Amino acid sequence: SHERGSGGKGGVGNSGAAKKNAMASAASARRGPTAGQLLILKTSKKLGTMLKDPVAGDAIHKELRTLVGRQDAIKRQQMRDEATRQRLLQMKRKSWLQARVDVQT
Repeated sequence: SHERGSGGKGGVGNSGAAKKNAMASAASARRGPTAGQLLILKTSKKLGTMLKDPVAGDAIHKELRTLVGRQDAIKRQQMRDEATRQRLLQMKRKSWLQARVDVQT
């Protein structure tokens, strides 16, 4: 019978969190956040204080927020495209479903 509550893989072997490259993960753990990540986390007020120019701090913060928003939008679009591609591949495996789509359009 099927194991209940195993979450899929069960507890056998290397079923924990997947690590692509042990060396890369160790290196990134040592380095910490990048300069860009630190800048994104700063508020416009803090940036203004650091630059001793509140207008410049506000402008930089606004640009960073726009950039992050654009990156998020691209990421969401890529995820949508991938989901659509997978749905189409699944439909191709089910010929009767593909026939239904052709009839409807």
